[in-house]
Amino acid sequence: MKFIHLSDTHLRARDDFSRLPHPGETLRAVIDEINAYHADAEICVLTGDLTHHGRPDQYDHIAGLLSTLTMPVIAIPGNHDVRGPMIDAFPDTPVDENGFINFGRTVGGIRFVMLDSVVPGTHHGTLCPARLDWLSRELDHYRDLPTFLFMHHPPLEMGLPFLDSIRMESDVALAHILKDHPQVKYMFFGHLHRPCTGVWQGIPFAVGGSSHKGEPFDMRHEKEEELVERAPLKPMFGIVLTDDLGNVRYHYDMVQGT
Repeated sequence: MKFIHLSDTHLRARDDFSRLPHPGETLRAVIDEINAYHADAEICVLTGDLTHHGRPDQYDHIAGLLSTLTMPVIAIPGNHDVRGPMIDAFPDTPVDENGFINFGRTVGGIRFVMLDSVVPGTHHGTLCPARLDWLSRELDHYRDLPTFLFMHHPPLEMGLPFLDSIRMESDVALAHILKDHPQVKYMFFGHLHRPCTGVWQGIPFAVGGSSHKGEPFDMRHEKEEELVERAPLKPMFGIVLTDDLGNVRYHYDMVQGT
C-alpha cells in the first residue's frame, strides 16, 4: 500500500499574500505533483497546521485545494488550527465523546490512529487524561492490527531548541501506553517543518516536511526570531510504502520551482 503524508500546509486566505511563498500556491504545486505521480495512493494523511490562523476563510481555501486530490484525505489539527472551524470545513472528520479530533480508521489492513494534541491558545501540545484514555481504549480494541500513530506534536526533543520548547509534553504517559501495545509499528508527526526520522520507545518515526516552507535547521537558538536559515527547504511531502505487517519505507519529495 502507498499513502501520502502531508503536514503544515499553513493555508491563509486566497488573497492574503502577507507571507511568501503563498501557502496556497505551494500546496497547489504539491497536489499537482501527487496527482501526477502518486494517484495510486490509497489515502492522504495531513498531520496538522492546516491553516495559519484557524479562520473559516482559510479552511474554505484548503478544503477547495484538497478536494482536487485523487485520493481521500484525513486530517488532525495542529497548534495553528481551531477545532470548530476545521470540523465545519471538513464535516466528515470524526470526534470523540469529549470533542477531540481523535479517531481510528483501518486502511489496507493497517489501523491508522489519529490523535489531537492541541492545547488551544498555545503552541505546545499535550494529551490530557481524556485523550490518553481514548487512546488506550482504541489500542486495546485493535490489538490484532498493525497500527500507525499520527500526531502533530512530536513527544520527544529533537535537538532543535526552539521547536523543542513547543513539543508535546505528555511523553511519559504516552510511553507507558505504547509499551503495553506492541502493535504500534510506526509513528508520524508534523510541527517541525523539516524531515526527521528516528526511534522513540523502540518505535520508529518520521516527521513530515511542510508543504509551505521549511523551518531552519538551527541547533543553537531558542527564540524563533533568532533562528538562522542556512539552506532553505522547498515545499515537501512524504510518500509512504507499507505492507500488511506494518513495515515502512518513507520517501521525502520536494517540489522544485515553487
